[in-house]
Amino acid sequence: MGDIRESVRDTDGVATATWRAGKLALAGARLRGFATELRLTLEAELEAGRGFLWLPVAFGVGILVYFNLPREPSVLALALLVASFGVAVRRWRHSGMALRILVAAATVAAGLFVAKVRTDVVAAPVLSREVTATVSGWIAGVEEAANGGRRVRIRVANIDGVAATETPRFARITIRARSAASLSVGDPVSVLAGIGPPTGPVIPGGYDFAFALYFERVGASGFAFGTAKAADLGPAPWPVRLARPLAALRDTLRVRIEEALPGNDGHIAAALIMGDQRGIAEDTQDDMRASGLGHILSISGLHLALVAGSVFWLIRALLALSPALALNFPIKKWAAAATLAVATVYTAISGAEVATVRSWVMLAIMLGAILMDRRALTLRNVALAALVILVFSPESLLSISFQMSFAATIALISAYEVIAARQAAGLAAGDARERTWFTRASASVTTLFLTAVVAGLATAPFGAHYFQRVAPLTIIANMAAAPAVSFVVMPMAMLAVVAMPFGLESLALGAMRWGLEWMLLVADKTAAWSAGLGNVKAMPALALLLMTGGFLWLTLWRRRWRLAGIVPILAALPIAAFAPRPDVIVADDAAAVAVRGADGRLSVLGGKGAAFDVETWLRADGDGRPADSPDIGNGVTCDPVGCLGHLADGRSVALATRREALAEDCLRADIVVSRYDAPPGCDTHALVIDRTASDTFGAHAVYLENGAYRVTTAYAKVRRPFMPPARD
Repeated sequence: MGDIRESVRDTDGVATATWRAGKLALAGARLRGFATELRLTLEAELEAGRGFLWLPVAFGVGILVYFNLPREPSVLALALLVASFGVAVRRWRHSGMALRILVAAATVAAGLFVAKVRTDVVAAPVLSREVTATVSGWIAGVEEAANGGRRVRIRVANIDGVAATETPRFARITIRARSAASLSVGDPVSVLAGIGPPTGPVIPGGYDFAFALYFERVGASGFAFGTAKAADLGPAPWPVRLARPLAALRDTLRVRIEEALPGNDGHIAAALIMGDQRGIAEDTQDDMRASGLGHILSISGLHLALVAGSVFWLIRALLALSPALALNFPIKKWAAAATLAVATVYTAISGAEVATVRSWVMLAIMLGAILMDRRALTLRNVALAALVILVFSPESLLSISFQMSFAATIALISAYEVIAARQAAGLAAGDARERTWFTRASASVTTLFLTAVVAGLATAPFGAHYFQRVAPLTIIANMAAAPAVSFVVMPMAMLAVVAMPFGLESLALGAMRWGLEWMLLVADKTAAWSAGLGNVKAMPALALLLMTGGFLWLTLWRRRWRLAGIVPILAALPIAAFAPRPDVIVADDAAAVAVRGADGRLSVLGGKGAAFDVETWLRADGDGRPADSPDIGNGVTCDPVGCLGHLADGRSVALATRREALAEDCLRADIVVSRYDAPPGCDTHALVIDRTASDTFGAHAVYLENGAYRVTTAYAKVRRPFMPPARD
């Protein structure tokens, strides 16, 4: 019996081993089959030309890596890296998958190299300290300041007390005197101003003003004391002289528009035609932003597309009235060429802002495709436009206008590719239905709804990340306002400019008013309905990267494996929702502090003159309170030498506004903040963020984790060229 039992056990063991081996073999076969299917799918996608769509993505990855390096790389080392990958690509050009991997790596390296070259080319002196001095130079640009007055961009000739080698190329100064209204581009002026280096983020990970200004060669910013005076500086530099006639034309346009259309409607019309938002009522701007229609007030790809579409349709329709022209000449190409000319003029008179120029590049490539008998609206053309823009302006990758405009364009074209493919499949299957007026109207409404939904979903993550706000009724608002903007407002705006030389602009502007009134009504109603909704806390960069990666995977591929892009998008949601919030935020000059109390909300210590910082902190926290809210100082006690607040666990945070308060604060407080240098030994009793720390690292955020402090800063100790220098 024992032998029999042993034999049975052996048989069972062999059977179990055989079963396990079979399961492993089956799993291996399935894995190999899955890998083969993925390889074949990738091959099919690449054969269909979808690989080209990923080149700007790889180029952008290189740019992103460059701007996040801990130290500045050597341009020679990057050039050698690009050259090495180029040699490898040539060597392995017949190697299939190896070649594709090398091309991707070479494109990433090229992005690194181009970003480094761009950073070096635009390098210009930046002030290292705050000074009060007379700035002399030529006005190179004028725009309306947010709180009144005008912000002028001065091509600097000299700054009193600043050496020529340290003098910035441009300075941006806000002038609040009434006489600022008479300032024009090209005027030689001198102005007494308090200026300093451009400021960095007011919260770690926030918007970096200094980064954007570096690539505009603005090395100083500040406020004027009094008005600007005329100065004898000789001829202006040639870029300023070239810009002067265009600026004069813009001023003339604005005056004529506001004469024909008085009041708030005239100010909005000026914004839509020439990008000049001065004078628009603050309530109107708030309603437009809250409703999700704020993008309409800024000249962007939407406006350029509407103008170009109207011009293209009108010119082609007029030419088609002649059968001889329509049958014997390429009137579609003629319309495309004329549209490009009109779009170029419109870009110029709208101020040629960076976002508008990017839109012009995209439009030029699409119209060029028509001239070469190719389809205009394709993802390939969008990819080519992105590559062109990133080569000449790699810093654009980090701008919200670039990200949102390309996200919306890619999403819309990809969505309509899917719809077109399904319609073609239906026709091939014999599903051809008669198109009545009702079906056409239904199709138009469906298209409008789909456009609003797709564009809204594509841009929502970027709005949440940068503005900490999602307009909950944006789809309804855009669907309701889009017909008026598309078919009345923008076409009439174009006709008003065309009619202006003949003195007939009032006719077009009168019709434009009807569309504006409807748009404002929609904004007012949807803003009122969504009051108090839509505020979200700041989204970590990791969440935005995951969403962007998933979005690109979902839109740039065509086959079913594109649906895998949903996975990183879903993974990003809990990261965004449960991201830790800082318990203490310190301004970059250590003059204001926000402390999270027991109620979970921020209270502010100090903050006099730091309303913008406080509003940014509250918005990043998903808190809709204004900076001057009566309860903004709850739990905070102040005296003439400082303020004291408490964290949820009872730890104290002291802000020393006078030097003599530091000795006591260092002994009694758990966290000490001051715009003065703390005395030696203070950091043995407390976490110290003083003048040295703020000058070196900028704004601070402190997280209380398991009883310990985790501190993040706006900048690392080693600053890159596009970061403002540590204050002297």
